[in-house]
Amino acid sequence: MRPRPLDLANADIVKREPASPEDLLAALGHFAGLGVDLIIVDGGDGTVREVLTAASKVYSGNMPQVALLPSGKTNALALDLGIPADWSLQDAVRAYRAGNTLARTPLTVSRLGVAHDEKHGFILGAGAFTRATALAQHAHRKGWFNGGAIMMAMMGAIGQTIFGGAQNRWRRGERVMVSRDGDDIRSLNLYLLLASTLTRLPLGLKPFGPAREGLKLLAIEAPPRGIARYLLPLLRGKQSAGMERAGFIQRDAERLYLSMPGAYILDGERYPAGKLLIGRGDPINFVVP
Repeated sequence: MRPRPLDLANADIVKREPASPEDLLAALGHFAGLGVDLIIVDGGDGTVREVLTAASKVYSGNMPQVALLPSGKTNALALDLGIPADWSLQDAVRAYRAGNTLARTPLTVSRLGVAHDEKHGFILGAGAFTRATALAQHAHRKGWFNGGAIMMAMMGAIGQTIFGGAQNRWRRGERVMVSRDGDDIRSLNLYLLLASTLTRLPLGLKPFGPAREGLKLLAIEAPPRGIARYLLPLLRGKQSAGMERAGFIQRDAERLYLSMPGAYILDGERYPAGKLLIGRGDPINFVVP
């Protein structure tokens, strides 16, 4: 993580570097007590997930504005907001003073029957997405980050999917129950599931179709049929009846109910699955250039 200078004229800066979830909650509670107007997060998508999850426990409907200094392994939210990789603390404060903001609504992920388990993030995936994330972590160790790591993971996942045999674990899938808005209940042998509230994804990918706001879902049934034919059109935002018949399901939703045996990924972190409720949190105003 690169250093951030704090010598800003006429700006009161309170800096905290929490080392645990408990420290993070305490820091945000301290900020709330001080009436902090702007929370500046130095990190990537995983750091943002942890801050927003903790902030939802501290603030109730009066969340301060948030600015991002993208310095993590993946920075999909910063890309969606149009924040450059070299954005500085001074840049963020100047943009805040100028009133430059964009609202984004995070995903909320709750495990049914488990109290106080709600997490806030922006990209959720399961099935092949979970295994692809493991490939991305390997790419990180090789020095690839952001779009480069995503590209390396995609290439590995596509190779395993297209050239693997019938019993290849990428192709077998897992049995998942999906319900959209309490209706449209499906039992799927799932190859991949992806959900997000972002409007723009890294590398210009558009797996949900044309760019738009709201909670969007992509589910691909296993074994994936016609993936060599439909993958590029899918990633370019195309939608067709042929893709739907082949098991490429794209939907908008207010809430998703999932019951699945495997793990899921939220903004790069792996969590045990089970029965999940996925919805949308309160909009957050992010400071942008």
